[in-house]
Amino acid sequence: MWWLLLVLPACHGAPLPDKFTLSVPDGPLSVWKGSSIILPCSLSPAFTESLQVRWHRPNEYKTPVLLYEKQQIQQQLADPQYKGRVSLIGELEKGNVSLKLENVTLADSGEFVCFVAWNTWYEQASVHLIVKVMGSPPVLSVTDGGSGQVNVTCVSDGWSPQPTLTWRNRGGSEISSQNHHSAPDAHGLVTATSWLVHSSSDSEWIACSVGLSEEERKESRVLPHIDTVELERILKDKEAEMESRKQESEGPWKEVFISFLVLVLLLLSCAATVFVLNRKGLIKSKDSKDGAAESHQYPLQASKEETESLLKKQSEEVKTLKRITELPNQLDESKREVDTLKEKIRAEEDIRKPLEGEVIGAENLQEEKQNLKQQNEAGEDIRKPLEGKVKGAENLQEENQSLKQQNEELQNQLDESKREVDTLKEKIKVELERMLRDKEAEMESLKQKSEDAFPQNHALVLLTRDRLKEIKESPTLDETSTRGIVRITQQGKRVQCPKPNSNPPHYVICKDTFSSGQHYWEVRVEKKESWFVGVCSDSLRGQSGVDFTLQNGCWLLCYDKDQGLYVNTDPITPVQGTILLKTLGVFLDYSGHSLAFYDAESHECLYTFYDVRSAHPLVPVLSPGVRDVGALVIVK
Repeated sequence: MWWLLLVLPACHGAPLPDKFTLSVPDGPLSVWKGSSIILPCSLSPAFTESLQVRWHRPNEYKTPVLLYEKQQIQQQLADPQYKGRVSLIGELEKGNVSLKLENVTLADSGEFVCFVAWNTWYEQASVHLIVKVMGSPPVLSVTDGGSGQVNVTCVSDGWSPQPTLTWRNRGGSEISSQNHHSAPDAHGLVTATSWLVHSSSDSEWIACSVGLSEEERKESRVLPHIDTVELERILKDKEAEMESRKQESEGPWKEVFISFLVLVLLLLSCAATVFVLNRKGLIKSKDSKDGAAESHQYPLQASKEETESLLKKQSEEVKTLKRITELPNQLDESKREVDTLKEKIRAEEDIRKPLEGEVIGAENLQEEKQNLKQQNEAGEDIRKPLEGKVKGAENLQEENQSLKQQNEELQNQLDESKREVDTLKEKIKVELERMLRDKEAEMESLKQKSEDAFPQNHALVLLTRDRLKEIKESPTLDETSTRGIVRITQQGKRVQCPKPNSNPPHYVICKDTFSSGQHYWEVRVEKKESWFVGVCSDSLRGQSGVDFTLQNGCWLLCYDKDQGLYVNTDPITPVQGTILLKTLGVFLDYSGHSLAFYDAESHECLYTFYDVRSAHPLVPVLSPGVRDVGALVIVK
């Protein structure tokens, strides 16, 4: 029997392998940001003696994500960013060396290496991880493209990985567009942008959907009509333009009025100066003209500047502006001509006075000449010089008469210029008043269009806080329609589950029913661990054991502290929303077949159902959940 003692030790444990293999998934794994995931890796054959398991990122062998060695986890070498987030799921004795990664971040995207070593043999295999982030609902904008067409732009940001973007029309057919663009932001999240040219329409909507898959998509719709989509922006621009026009119309006229007062003072000053020179009529006339030319120069310039500023977009005033631009040069030229004539008249006046005496004497020269003929033929030598002087005096009188006519023509030109300036100023004033009246009428028309357009347009694009306040309601809970253990208080506005962790379902339907129009109500959900809010077909009232699914006519936004926000699609669709949601807003457009959920405080749209159709009226439905005794309260 002694030989049994030699055989037993050899049979005490299974022999250790010389070699082993690792198995990992063939394709990449995907997980939502903030969730947990297991990265599978299995060892064959299974054993644990002197086994080293190292999970690390590529090229970071020395700073592993996790290191198991000497029968325990080695913390000192691990990468600090994974501290408290990684662990082995156990069952090493079965060859399971899978890694559990919690609170996944965007930086965790990429390759993880499963490295296992024993004695002189080792194997490694890689697992690829894709971290998914649901982006924002698409934002649609429309601009005028001319010729009855519009440019429709779709933008959605905050996605990971790169999403797909699809256009479709009301009939569900896809609209092709080659104008797609995607770009990552500073945080590694992708922004998807696309645009297309579409025929303008105020009745046939188009939709833009962005998502990672058919089940993980967000969609927005818009009426491709410039008057409805850009109504708010145009309204703001027109208000700003109107205010600017009023300021511009007030400012220049004040300056013109002040200039007019200065002009009057200058004219009075010139009149006083002319009075001193009253004896010299020509000088008086020319001085007055000179002062008028100078004094009108600045109002003319002011009129030119304000005309160019206020009527630069009015093509019908182009010729008038050109004429105004030329008037200062004409006035300057007239002034120079008047100054030249003044100097010439002054110079000739010194000659004219002595000659006037000679002209007077020349008038009696005929009599003297007759006497001289009769008295002495020798007077011929005196007569010829005197005749020359007479002719010179006659020429001087003609020249003076010509100068007077020129002065009168210049005066008429200056008066005409003044009348043109006055006419232009009056025309500008009338035109400004007409423009202001037109703008006020246009503003009133835009406001009216805005009021008429809001009820007809898509909730995500044109629904405003003011509009929601106008249609806000406060449904009342129907105590006869409860299921499960619920308590209704505050006159049908408050519901709670008094016995948490009891068997579901727990819900209550409201008394209010909706079969047309738009309706909005708010529910306080603060500090709740679970709940759902939405609408159902009124045909479910009084029935029991009915699942709250889309097929049964229920559209719900749900919350669970472990799953977060989601909607009751099949499978469920996660909703990216704040964890600090306090008040939920619910907007039902019965005629538009849409149901939107809002963060009532930030006015952020959390999710929208676009095909809410029922053969029966719709009713609000609420559930306080079964996790806590907290209440849901319908805001009055």
